[in-house]
Amino acid sequence: MDDTSNEVNIVPNSDVMKHTLFSLISVARSKTSIDYAYTMAKNILIELKENFSFLGYIRINNIKNLCDSIDDISIISDFDNIDSKHIGEAIQSIVDLYKNRLGNKAGYFFLTEFKKVLGEEYYSIIKKMGVDLRLIDLQKEIAGIDTEDYKIRDKIDSNIAFLEKRE
Repeated sequence: MDDTSNEVNIVPNSDVMKHTLFSLISVARSKTSIDYAYTMAKNILIELKENFSFLGYIRINNIKNLCDSIDDISIISDFDNIDSKHIGEAIQSIVDLYKNRLGNKAGYFFLTEFKKVLGEEYYSIIKKMGVDLRLIDLQKEIAGIDTEDYKIRDKIDSNIAFLEKRE
């Protein structure tokens, strides 16, 4: 086993999810309002719970404190026992839905701001969990292309993601 896979397991899944949600809410509230950002987070968690039942372990309590503190996001301990790959899939879906729901309010630099607020340590962790912010941007760029004929291919050893014709 290499050091990169161990690093993901050093930080509990619950901490990774708390930081992800807090960062998304922080960036969204800078573009809208805390009420809107909070409501959107709760609605996305409810919507995605059908695909990721473990999202039901998450509670976002008091929005007034959430402006300054991550402590109002609580996650039961069973969350830490879930495979980090599944947590990564859920985070990818949450970030994607957040960006889509904000639409034009998110602006071009939404994911860059999210990455900055999240911090390099947590960004590195979610990336190792399979979250790829570049693919979210790329999907937005190719929205007009018939994606049934193409697939997105990400070159692991570089910052390049591109379309490839399906065979």
